[in-house]
Amino acid sequence: MNVDAARAEISGPDEEIRGLLASDEPIELQPPLLADGIRAARAPDARFRITGFEAPLEAVADARAGALILARPGDTTVLRACTPSGLLGLLVRAVGLRPRPRLDVEPITVPSRVVAERSAEDPLLQEQLEALRAHWRIEAYGAGTGWYVEVLDSELGLWTVEAAGKGEVTLTPTDATAVLDELAALPGHVGLGPS
Repeated sequence: MNVDAARAEISGPDEEIRGLLASDEPIELQPPLLADGIRAARAPDARFRITGFEAPLEAVADARAGALILARPGDTTVLRACTPSGLLGLLVRAVGLRPRPRLDVEPITVPSRVVAERSAEDPLLQEQLEALRAHWRIEAYGAGTGWYVEVLDSELGLWTVEAAGKGEVTLTPTDATAVLDELAALPGHVGLGPS
């Protein structure tokens, strides 16, 4: 395993990193933030799952630290530790959130297949789907509850995606600031700090 103290990061073969996280052996690593991040991964107060990329990402947090756990090519896993408040920055970077134009249109409800197939009858929505850069979702779990934020990220604008009914979703135009606010609220929704 490799330790990068400056980045509060440990990396190595997936099996070794997962073994470290499953262990109950004392942790003697520097910096202390890295040791705290490993402890948070061992017994998290909140878990986060980020989907919509080549491989799902994991994040964990407790009152002392957070950690982003990334799968890398070649069966390598990286754990990057941070303060609980620093987890927001790691999540923002992981999903590539950046400013986008905000569309001045009303929310629309469409069949779920429109998003899955990237095919809409509405010309504006079809243009957005064709310019799609990412479709990601962050799910948070903790204290017996869960919450999520799901986003369609197009060079032309951002849309939140919410379940609307059987087989339907509501797409709401938004901007990076509103999405950032939702991401910042995730830990509070699952019992980790204020909501």
